[in-house]
Amino acid sequence: MSGSDTPAVSVLVVNYNAGPHLGHCLERLSEIAEEWPAPHAGLETVVVDNASTDGSLEAVRELGDQDPAPPAVRLIASARNLGFGAACNLAARETAGRYLLLLNPDAWIDATSLRRLVEALEADSRLGVAAPRLHYPDGSLQLGWAPPVGVVGEAIQKFRNRFEGRAWNQVLLPRLLRPLLGQGWFSAACLLVRRSAFEEVGGFDEGFFLYFEDADLGLRLARVDWRQRQVTGARAWHLRGVTTGRPGTRLLSPQIERFYRASQLRYYDLHRPRWERSYLRRRLRRKFRRVAEEQQRLALLRLLERA
Repeated sequence: MSGSDTPAVSVLVVNYNAGPHLGHCLERLSEIAEEWPAPHAGLETVVVDNASTDGSLEAVRELGDQDPAPPAVRLIASARNLGFGAACNLAARETAGRYLLLLNPDAWIDATSLRRLVEALEADSRLGVAAPRLHYPDGSLQLGWAPPVGVVGEAIQKFRNRFEGRAWNQVLLPRLLRPLLGQGWFSAACLLVRRSAFEEVGGFDEGFFLYFEDADLGLRLARVDWRQRQVTGARAWHLRGVTTGRPGTRLLSPQIERFYRASQLRYYDLHRPRWERSYLRRRLRRKFRRVAEEQQRLALLRLLERA
C-alpha cells in the first residue's frame, strides 16, 4: 500500500445529529491518516451532513482549524435530510477512491483492520464487499451479517438477536445458513465496498430513506456475482442507535419506526414473492392496530394503504 500502487480509500460518513460521536469517529480517522503510508493519495474522508441541528458539525470545523489540519476531510452540508443511501451516493460521487469505506458516525475502525479489508479486495477481483467483525464499544460482539431479508430470513435474524454475543451465532450459524439461504448482507455501519461494484449496481437505492438499504445493496451485488465476506482479523466498533435516538439499543423511536416499516414494505415489494408480501401486510396490520398512541397507530396503518 505504498508508491504508485497505493489504493485510494474514500471514507463516506453520513451524519445526522450524532453529537460528540462524530468527533470521535473523525479523530480515529485522523489517527489512521497519520499511519497511512501516503495519506493524501491513499485516504480521503467526506462527511455528508443531513441537516443536523445538534451542533455536531463543529467537530468537522474544529478538525479543519487544527494546525496542521488532518488531510482530506471535507464536509458536504445538505439543506435537508436526504436519507442514508442518498447521502452515501452523494459522497461517493464527490470522491475518487476505488474503495469506499462506509462508516457510521458512531463507529470507528483502526488502521490495521482497514488495511486488511483493502488487502482482501486487492487479492480477489470479484470480491465486492469486505466486512470487519463488529463489536460494541465494550468489546462484546455485535451482529454484522444477516441472511437475506424475507419471512424466513427475518425470523432467523430475530432469533439470532437474542444470542448476539455467542460465538456460534457469529461464526458457525452464518457458515451453515449461507449455502441454504444465499449470501445475505453485511451492515453498512462499517463496510469496505469496491467502487466498481457499487457503481455497477447503481449505488444505494435512494427509495429507501432509512433502513434496508444495505440489505438491498447486498442482494443486488449478489445478483451480478459480486462476492461478499467478512475478513479475518479486521475489527470495527459501533455504538448503534445514535442517529435513531436510542444509543446502544435496538429500540426505535416512533418516527424512526415509521421509516423502518416503510423501508421494510418497500423491500418486500421489490424483492419478495406475492405470498410473503401478503403475509407481511397481514402481520403488520395486526401489530399496528395494537399500538396504543393514536397518532402513531394511524401513521403506521397509512403505510399499508400506500404500499
